[in-house]
This record gives sequence, C-alpha cells and structure tokens, in this order.
Amino acid sequence: MKPTITEQQAKDKVELYVQTAVSALPATAERKLFTRNRSECADPTDKGPQGRYEISATYEVTGLDKAKFAEYFDAIVRWWSAHDFEVLTDSRPKDQYVFARNNADAFDMSVQANDLGKFYVGATSPCVWPNGTPEPQAAEAEQPVAAPPEPVRKPRRAPVDDEDFDRTSWTDGGTSF
Repeated sequence: MKPTITEQQAKDKVELYVQTAVSALPATAERKLFTRNRSECADPTDKGPQGRYEISATYEVTGLDKAKFAEYFDAIVRWWSAHDFEVLTDSRPKDQYVFARNNADAFDMSVQANDLGKFYVGATSPCVWPNGTPEPQAAEAEQPVAAPPEPVRKPRRAPVDDEDFDRTSWTDGGTSF
C-alpha cells in the first residue's frame, strides 16, 4: 500500500485550492464556509483499502453580481486550466455546475450556482490515510489469504452399472435379478 499525504495536509490543500480559485473572481468576492466534511472512502475510485478518508470543503462566495455568474464560471474554469485541472463535467447552460480534477494530485473542484443568487466553490481530496501511512489493520487486510482447500465431494449414490440398468426395479428401490 502506498503512503499518501496526511489528512491535515489534504485539508490545507483543499483550503488553498478554494482560496486561490476564488482569487480569480472580483475583489468583492468573499468566502463563507458552507460545509466541511471528512468522509470514509467506502468506494474509492482507486479500489484501495478502507481506512482512508476524503477531505472536502465548500464555500459560498458572497459579494458577487448574480447577473455575471456566467463570467465568474469562466474565470474559475480559466484558473483551473492554468493550474492543471481538467474539466470532467460542464452542465452549463442547463445547470450552473462545473466539475474538474487536477491531473497532478487528483484533487477535485466544483463550482455551482443557483437561481437564488448563491454561488459555491468546493474542493475534495483524493483518499488519504489519516497519518499519511497505511493503518496496521489495513496492511493486515491486504495480505493475500490462501484459499481454503476444495472439499472432497462424495458421490450422492453409488455408480450405476450399465449392464444391470435394465434389471433394476425402479419401484421397490432395489434390483430384481
């Protein structure tokens, strides 16, 4: 199993990504924490062991003109492009949502807005070990386990002798020769 950055490093990087992406918006933009999560990687994309976590934070960005949301989306997408992010989902114009992943470190980012004038920017880390190294129980779980031996199967009945087949009484459970 490979070591990762620590949870604290993931949290710091999530915060840095959001902060610097928001710096691409007008100077009036201010971040207001909306959610911060630590979620176990129950179904990690890398099919790795359990015991790792994703760290995420989403901020509502205030101080923006709702009429210019399309421009703000474009500004964030340009920032992503300049920082090695690849847009994986762009639901505009139907929905005000764009999702991207960083090619170098697999951090995800999203920008979303709604008709109520709310604008959100978020980031999520890849799966990380709490202390950066695999936990002992995860390392034990990854050790290959020998498959149990196949059980010896006994036949359900004695083999039938084809020569006696026509002389077998199928009604009384025995032979009639």
